[in-house]
Amino acid sequence: MKTRVNLYTQAFRPKKERFALTHALLIISCSLLLMLTLTVMSENENSALTQQVNNVKQKVATLETEVDVLSDKVARHVQNPALEQQLALLKTRLKYRDELLVQLSKLAQVQTSGFAILMSDLALQRDKDIRLNQIRLAGSSMTLKGIARNHDAIPRWIGKFSAGKSLQGREFSQLNITRNDDDIIAFTLTNTPILEADK
Repeated sequence: MKTRVNLYTQAFRPKKERFALTHALLIISCSLLLMLTLTVMSENENSALTQQVNNVKQKVATLETEVDVLSDKVARHVQNPALEQQLALLKTRLKYRDELLVQLSKLAQVQTSGFAILMSDLALQRDKDIRLNQIRLAGSSMTLKGIARNHDAIPRWIGKFSAGKSLQGREFSQLNITRNDDDIIAFTLTNTPILEADK
């Protein structure tokens, strides 16, 4: 017959804290360092792209001058097929350079106004219960992956997006929330349009 009863049940045992203050400070410091590094890298890439754009502009200006000179020669020597062929070749090269200039200008604009501003806005909208592990930006498509302390933190954090200029007006089409074996909540937030499966 039992003479002792164990009143120290599981409910009275202290719960293990997953997010200590030191961990939170370390995570915030690492996040800020990562954002600063990414911003510096973005600025360096932007400088390189700006230099490429300037080089292409100079080459385009040179080609335009050559086209003008050859156009004058062709106007005076209409019967010269070699000059007409050279002019057509230069016009083709000029067209390709113009297209390259447009693409480089767009890429420089994305680097300047897209990623750096987005990183700054995300840093300002940080939440103590959210930790981002991955940020992907491709044109207008954006994907954010991370972990959360609880389910309520995710909608609260998304609700702050209206305060950031680069986050305003973004409509997120998909939010996946999972809980792994360590009981940690992982999420993926994206504004990429969801493609319907082929029937």
